[in-house]
Amino acid sequence: LSILSATTQQDGTPLLIVSSPSSEYIYPLDTDTTIQIPGLEGISTIQIQQGQAQYLDSPWANKTCMAAPPIHRNGERSACLPNGIFMRVENQGPATNDDIDIMAF
Repeated sequence: LSILSATTQQDGTPLLIVSSPSSEYIYPLDTDTTIQIPGLEGISTIQIQQGQAQYLDSPWANKTCMAAPPIHRNGERSACLPNGIFMRVENQGPATNDDIDIMAF
């Protein structure tokens, strides 16, 4: 089992990027909202509140994604795998060398 994560710290407005089987959506993390994203099994509901994003609801029976903590830092990711919904945080702006560049486990 290998896990590889590469991130770069950037300045600017953090964005939530949500990928679904049919499209990709981009939302600013500094605007509170609730969004519904169509996936493979139905609609996943994601809440953006106080600069953090988390799953509120999912059509999958075990709803594991709802137990995941909110994401808010550049490079953080969360997924609802059975529904094919993936979200990640990215910051706008120029890259700097102030954060972790790469980790491997």
